[in-house]
Amino acid sequence: MKDLGEHPQTTTLSDRVYGVMRESLRCGVYKPGEKITHRAIASQLGVSVTPVREAITRLVSEESLSMPAPKTIVAPSLVQSDLEEITKIRVNLEGWAAQLAAENASATFIRELEHHHLVYCTHRRSHDTKAKIAANAKFHFALYAQSKAPRLLAIIDNLWVTIGPTLGLLANRELEDNDGERFHDAAIFALKARNTAAVQDAIVGDILTGRLKIQQILKPE
Repeated sequence: MKDLGEHPQTTTLSDRVYGVMRESLRCGVYKPGEKITHRAIASQLGVSVTPVREAITRLVSEESLSMPAPKTIVAPSLVQSDLEEITKIRVNLEGWAAQLAAENASATFIRELEHHHLVYCTHRRSHDTKAKIAANAKFHFALYAQSKAPRLLAIIDNLWVTIGPTLGLLANRELEDNDGERFHDAAIFALKARNTAAVQDAIVGDILTGRLKIQQILKPE
């Protein structure tokens, strides 16, 4: 888990804890169904329990964390029906975000995206799973941010927070798989060619390929 780092004075400690925990969920730091305690998070971040409690309450209220029983907080886990629903939404929203991003892409932005892709490839080939997952998220969200659609980006972010623990579980099993590189390469190539449909196809292909792999590790309902 990342530390709290430097933040503007207008950002509260609770907000900072919330942001770090959301990023940890998005990047697969927690396993599906993993129990999360206030004291453990407070110890990891070097803060008191109060801002952690506030952050966790906020995450539970938005369903980024689950509370299956009183005083029991766990990371989200998926069943097959969850995966199918989330995949359909991701295909539509992330595909659209990619298309909008392609329409707005500048040469400078494409170079930045190439850098994110290079970082992702480096971590994948060095078998650094945690760094690979984080780099993959940076690539995708850099692309989606270029859509200039903040509400769309917020919805996509919520989906990634929900599916993040499961994606993290998958990443541990596919270090030798280069599908991510292949789809990222295709997206960058299409951006350079100003082919918005091909950018969308690359992102949708990435999502659908991931779904097939996740299906193999999910428990039956």
